[in-house]
Amino acid sequence: MPYATVAALEEWLTPEPAPANAVRLLTRASTAIDRALYGLAYDADDPEVQATLSLACVQQVQWAMDRDDETGAQDDLASMSTGQRSFTRRAAADGSSAGSAARLTQSAADVLLTSGHFHGFVWVEG
Repeated sequence: MPYATVAALEEWLTPEPAPANAVRLLTRASTAIDRALYGLAYDADDPEVQATLSLACVQQVQWAMDRDDETGAQDDLASMSTGQRSFTRRAAADGSSAGSAARLTQSAADVLLTSGHFHGFVWVEG
């Protein structure tokens, strides 16, 4: 279940409307947040924690929308051309070819880190 509602996303994006795939984007953003907070203990029923998670979630969705890359498929793209189709990819830092689809944007990580609700390390990749 996503940490934010479509209504919360619409409020964040105002005056822009939420996209048709808002629920999917919110679900993917929530998964990225879960990955960042993996192993940390926090009170998921605390309204302040829920508000923090919602704010981080809508910021994560806005980042995905701004990049026009919902799945993270372009995470390893160093350059791209249209016309005759030219792509240049950089290797992942660990030598694998996997992208970082679950990467947490810096703004969402900042929300989590500065909230004081998550005592531990918030993982940010890339």
